[in-house]
Amino acid sequence: MRAALATSAVGLDPGACELLAPAESQEVWACGVTYWRSRDARMEESSSQDVYAKVYEAERPELFFKSAGWRVVGHGGDAGVRVDSTWSVPEPELAVLSNSRGEVVAYACGNDMSSRSIEGENPLYLPQAKVYDRSCSIGPAAVLAWEVDPSESAITMRISRGGSRVFDGAASLSDMVRDPAELTAVLHASYPLPAGAWLLTGTSLVPPPPYTAEPGDSVTIEIEGVGRLVNHIVSVPHSGARAQPRLRRDSHVMRGG
Repeated sequence: MRAALATSAVGLDPGACELLAPAESQEVWACGVTYWRSRDARMEESSSQDVYAKVYEAERPELFFKSAGWRVVGHGGDAGVRVDSTWSVPEPELAVLSNSRGEVVAYACGNDMSSRSIEGENPLYLPQAKVYDRSCSIGPAAVLAWEVDPSESAITMRISRGGSRVFDGAASLSDMVRDPAELTAVLHASYPLPAGAWLLTGTSLVPPPPYTAEPGDSVTIEIEGVGRLVNHIVSVPHSGARAQPRLRRDSHVMRGG
């Protein structure tokens, strides 16, 4: 198979090719509070701080749906921020690909774009803070699991704006308190995934305030042995729709005279 791939790549100019996201029909799920730093950050921003402390210490991890595979942005693509968010950040994460049997088969870099301001209002707003157009990026390619062990790898994120560096951080995947294979097993435990799934395993690198992602920012996420993922930030179109004032439950009842 490797020989066939090498033969098919002869004469191919990598610089002239667009790397698509290594996701097709797979769903993308994500984990939260898998690092001490992520626990503290979400406690600081939230109006319900204790829920994150409980998740960090609990046996059951936090898992949530992130994206359909066809929505995933690839290397060099445009990642998005919600225009109704006042604080948005990219979150660098190890992305883990599993097959239909729940076996880890590949790794990549992941960017879990998030609205910290929306989630901070109430933890139940997490789907709106995490799941929107261009909120998920994976790349640059899927690295086969039997060719790399990223458990001790360094992970870095650099953010540039207008030619200037506005954030430069580094951490180690060894600081993760939950094993990626175990997280994958929990995802597959009672949820069939015929095409397998990507799983973003949480972050420990969050740019502190006053930084918030803005259109034009360039985000570079790199994991030692896995690759480098670069995305450019754009605004996600918004219809302007807002939640309507709630009606009292009995407000529609006609009272007889």
